[in-house]
Amino acid sequence: MKTCLSVLTLSLLCCAGAHAQRTPPPMSEMAREPFQVFDNLYFLGTGEVASYVITTSDGLILIDTLYGGPYTPYLLDNMREMGLDIADVKYVLILQGHWDHYMGARTLQDEHTDALFGAAEEDWKMIEADQGDRAPRRDFVIEEGDTLTLGDTTLHFEITPGHTPGTTSIRLPVFDNGQRHEAYFHGGSALRSDDPAVIAEFLADLERIKQIPDIEVQIINHYDIHASNADNLFERAERLANRQPGDPHPWVAPDDFQNWLDEVIADTQERLVAAQ
Repeated sequence: MKTCLSVLTLSLLCCAGAHAQRTPPPMSEMAREPFQVFDNLYFLGTGEVASYVITTSDGLILIDTLYGGPYTPYLLDNMREMGLDIADVKYVLILQGHWDHYMGARTLQDEHTDALFGAAEEDWKMIEADQGDRAPRRDFVIEEGDTLTLGDTTLHFEITPGHTPGTTSIRLPVFDNGQRHEAYFHGGSALRSDDPAVIAEFLADLERIKQIPDIEVQIINHYDIHASNADNLFERAERLANRQPGDPHPWVAPDDFQNWLDEVIADTQERLVAAQ
């Protein structure tokens, strides 16, 4: 596996100012093979940033669109490799307003899909301030408590600000050989604010998420979001590829999810004390 960009470099890439001239990280460092995570979930992303497709009985839902530029054909090629057709995508969800998650959206709209594109209001504002007349078209705004049903699948949305003002998280079902598991996908779990009010809201969200019953699966949008004693995304993928009949699914790990929450909560509590 090739070395990923440093955390500092990626932070600067993700948070570059409005209309900045940005170059995506080199494909030689970022390209990864796509893979099926669950019966209804596919990873199509890079060595740092995830993009996923959720399959349903009535079409596909694409989550996040990578850096744009050469990564748009990369995303489409990964879909085709997994037997997925961009023409079957009905919805595209942008979970945060950093460019590595939305930059491919406009090209997809202009050239590849009639799907409806959605993000939270505050992150639509971020995207539009950044891109001006090159911003992707708003089709719908995701609000706290909204649901999206496509065929046999319903997603439940939560607005969880802190990484960006409109970071969106999702509760969703995933299936392993037909067995249902409840998953949580936090749209941006790295706090990027020193404002005590923002930190306190971020902390309250984490504590609320910890009380959601029956979450067994953590879905992540950067490869290294996990408890300190747990595997990263690609280590889990290797275990999944080598899974033998009867072995547990590497993503079905409720203790890992709870341990990760405990660690992020403890860190956020420290940051809140320091900010007050």
